[in-house]
Amino acid sequence: MKQHCLYIAFVFSFFLQSAHAQLLKPGFDKEEYIETLKINHKVHIALDKWSESKTVADPSSFRFEYRSPVVAFDNIWDLWIHKDKSIALISVQGSIQTEASFLANLYAAMIPAKGELQLDDDFTFKYKLAEHPDAAVQVGWFVAMAYLSKTIEAKIDSCYQAGIKDFILTGHSQGGGITYMLNAYLENLKLDNKLPQDIRFKTYCSAGPKPGNLFFAYDYEKMTDGGWAFNVVNTADWVPDVPFSVQTVDDFTAVNPFRHAKSMIKKQKFPKNIALKRAYNQLSKPSQRAQKNYEKYLGRMVSQAVRKQIPNFRSPEYVKSNYYVRTGTTKVLYADEAYFKLYSNDPNNPNIWQHHLPLQYLYLAEKLQSEN
Repeated sequence: MKQHCLYIAFVFSFFLQSAHAQLLKPGFDKEEYIETLKINHKVHIALDKWSESKTVADPSSFRFEYRSPVVAFDNIWDLWIHKDKSIALISVQGSIQTEASFLANLYAAMIPAKGELQLDDDFTFKYKLAEHPDAAVQVGWFVAMAYLSKTIEAKIDSCYQAGIKDFILTGHSQGGGITYMLNAYLENLKLDNKLPQDIRFKTYCSAGPKPGNLFFAYDYEKMTDGGWAFNVVNTADWVPDVPFSVQTVDDFTAVNPFRHAKSMIKKQKFPKNIALKRAYNQLSKPSQRAQKNYEKYLGRMVSQAVRKQIPNFRSPEYVKSNYYVRTGTTKVLYADEAYFKLYSNDPNNPNIWQHHLPLQYLYLAEKLQSEN
């Protein structure tokens, strides 16, 4: 009888633990990504308008739980819970048709990926997104992420207390750009023991722009290695191409010979040194001037408009770089002939979003071969 009771206790304990087992697996999952697309469509629509939106089907595996307050740049995020209560999904809203929202895209100067930013009189944000001292990210999406992180961290904690340890992070368009930084921020909180070590994050950045420089990309890809973060791109979509990138000799790694070309040229004999110096200046100075103008117009000048949205915002010191690169493990949604029969690729088409919305991504995603 005693052994029978022990057996029942063991079985009960097993099923109790299984109810909260971590079910999230590494690797690109087609059905998982399609669920994120459907939810990313929802986050752009007012809650009382959901019943009117029929262009994209409702998610089948997740149930809506919470929508955040509106913060800087008109940003919000939604929390969805898997039907078996094993996974929480955080969906970050992308660009919407407001001046404040597009301002986050235009504010495209770079700031260090580690430091401290005074965002308001009562809000100083200390952060780490990467270990590399030269890693840098786009400032507009970073500011949005910083404001969103307040409620996100609180909800992660409440989910964890309820037994949920697996989280999907996702965003489409601008939401993808913000999600890169959110993912990096949360993973670094784990590294610094500010989040429980058994929390796991899996990320789908969908139609996302380039979030930072090469050093940020290297750190991000190392941190999410093993199939825990994906950059999903429609090959006909223009948004993953932005922000436009300016590479100067200062963006090279430390031992790159082009970075030290000036000192090497000085060692050459006359008149060879004069000819090489002239050639070097003609090659390097245009990109250096472009970087300065980039910082002037999309950094310092746009920050004046930012202060109208965030009155006590203090402009940070910008990194002398605008070398934006694609980040994360890329999953290509290839726009083929059949796709272009449905969605025009005519550059004169006034609809600039013709390849960018979740509907187009959903069409291409459904054609993928399942990998899991």
